[in-house]
Amino acid sequence: MPYDLEDHPDLKDAAWIRKANKLAKRDIRRQRRQARLRRHGGKVVSLIALVVIGAVLFGLHKAGKFGEVSLPEMKLPAAYHGVDTENPFARTPAEQWAEGEKGIVAPDQNPEYTALYEAARKAVMAGHLDRAVVVERNREPLLSMLAPDNRAHFEPIKDTVLWTSIKEGTTLLPVPVRVDGRMWADRDADGRPLVHTSYRFAYAFDPGDRKDSLVEQTELLAMVRSDADFVLTEEGLWVVKIDGYTYLMACKAAEEGYLAPAFTEKPKPAGKTSDRSTEEWFASNAPMPTDDGCK
Repeated sequence: MPYDLEDHPDLKDAAWIRKANKLAKRDIRRQRRQARLRRHGGKVVSLIALVVIGAVLFGLHKAGKFGEVSLPEMKLPAAYHGVDTENPFARTPAEQWAEGEKGIVAPDQNPEYTALYEAARKAVMAGHLDRAVVVERNREPLLSMLAPDNRAHFEPIKDTVLWTSIKEGTTLLPVPVRVDGRMWADRDADGRPLVHTSYRFAYAFDPGDRKDSLVEQTELLAMVRSDADFVLTEEGLWVVKIDGYTYLMACKAAEEGYLAPAFTEKPKPAGKTSDRSTEEWFASNAPMPTDDGCK
C-alpha cells in the first residue's frame, strides 16, 4: 500500500536516521570546504534540508520501491550569495561586543589607580583603535605615550599584539571595531600599582570581489587578543608584560606583524586548522592558547 512520507515504516528506523544524519553532516562539511576554494562558489544547503533529503533518499533506497512513497512538496533554501557586509558581525560571537572605546573602561574609581587606569586605557585605544596606527600603520600615537626606555624597547619590534596594523592592500569596512575584555588593579613585586588589561578586538574587512566566494560571516573578520600589564613611573607609562594572539587571520601577514583576514591568502591544507572552536577563541575568559592554526 502507498504511504505518506511521515507514515512510511522505513522512515521510523532509528538506525538509518542516525546514518542519514551522519551522511548529511559530512556532506555539508565537504560543501563548506569546497566553497572556500571556489571563487564563484557559494551555494550552501542548510543542514536541516540535507538531513531531510538524506533521510528520504535512504528510506527510498531501503524500501527499493520509489513508487510506493508519495513525497510532499519541499522548498529548499535560496542559494547563498555572499556574506552580509552591511552587518559584518551578525551571527558571530563579536555581535554582542561593545563598539570601539565603549568596550575599554576603568573597573572602578579608586583614586590610587585613576591616573594609571586612564593611561592604560588611552594606550589600549591608541594601539588598537587609532586609525593612524591601525590603518596608516603609524605607531607613533602609541609609542609617544610610553616612557623613553620602554619606547626604545618596542620601536624595533613588529611581531607583537601591543598594537594592530592592518596589512597594506586590505580595507576595513566602515563599521566600529568590536571590543570585549576588561582591566583590573593589582600591585607589582615592588608594591607599586599595576593594571592588567585583557581585550579582544574584532576587525571587519571589505572582501571586495571576493564576497561571493565567502560562506561564513566570520570569514570577514580577523581578531586580535592583547593582554598587557601597565605601571606608571616618573618616566612615564611602562608596558611590563604583553601576551596575546591573532585569530581568523592571514598567516603570512601575521608573521610580518600585520593583520589581514584569512581570505586574502590561499587556504591552509586540510588538517592545519586549530582544534579550538570559534566560540572558544572569542571567549573573554578563555586561557591563552598555544596554537594559532598557522603551524
